[in-house]
Amino acid sequence: MDFRKKLIDIKKFNNSVLTIGSFDGMHIGHNKILSDLKKISKKHKIPSIVITFDPHPSMVLKSDASCKTLQGVNDKLSSINRCGIDFVWVIPFDRQFSKVTAKEFLYNYIIKYFNPSKIIIGYDHHFGFNREGDERFLKLHQDEFDYNLEIKKPILYKNKPISSSRIKSFLDNGDIQSANVCLGRKFELLGRVVKGEGLGVKLNFPTANIVSLNNDQFIPSNGVYYIEAIINNDHYDGMCNIGTRPTFYKNGPRVIEAHLFTNDLLSIYDQIIMLKFKKFLRNEQKYNNQNELLYQLEKDRQKCYI
Repeated sequence: MDFRKKLIDIKKFNNSVLTIGSFDGMHIGHNKILSDLKKISKKHKIPSIVITFDPHPSMVLKSDASCKTLQGVNDKLSSINRCGIDFVWVIPFDRQFSKVTAKEFLYNYIIKYFNPSKIIIGYDHHFGFNREGDERFLKLHQDEFDYNLEIKKPILYKNKPISSSRIKSFLDNGDIQSANVCLGRKFELLGRVVKGEGLGVKLNFPTANIVSLNNDQFIPSNGVYYIEAIINNDHYDGMCNIGTRPTFYKNGPRVIEAHLFTNDLLSIYDQIIMLKFKKFLRNEQKYNNQNELLYQLEKDRQKCYI
């Protein structure tokens, strides 16, 4: 896969099959679009093109907590690469670019550089200033620019369309199972292990304190989770606590901690760690003392394998 950010670096294509989208989280609806894109690319021997954005447009236009993303741009590119896409253009999205009209974007960027014979978009996709670039707009210009348009119907889960916002709602409510079904994989959080306060070691329940590598990362709701952790290609089962540690602090900072199920003496400070969320175990709670907390943690560990 070749990917570029600067338009000046993009060669002009004589023909292509192309899609546009934010592709946040790369859920099964996104995977279906990219799978069909690749099939058409192979059948007609033309390049498959993905146009996406960084940061996510909503982060620039809204800038509130609801705009946090399910996946950082590097993880998204890795997911796109696994689909076998030939070329990705990552548009650096800012306020200035947000003012580009749909017609300008279609002609000056899509047609001029990629000359697609086919464009595939999701049923609810919009682009351009005031979100003018929709299904109706692209159909209107098919004959003018000589491309065929295909609109993908939504993939449903429990009779409702799968979307990034719906997946975030599942994660907000501790419904890891539904989130993972819609993603087609386990929800992932990539971070770095940082120095903590050693509370877990004092309890004989050591934890790795983790800071997300993606500043815009969506974090699931506070609680205790059954996870898989990957460090340097080594895999461990474990538990993750997200929250403010109310047993020890009043109004403490929100932290992410992971306890790994291993007897090995691990030295993982400053290491990159991937957390894959398997199951929501319980809400975060305040306990009267450390012994009560330890008793609950042992019960949590047992629940991981039920």
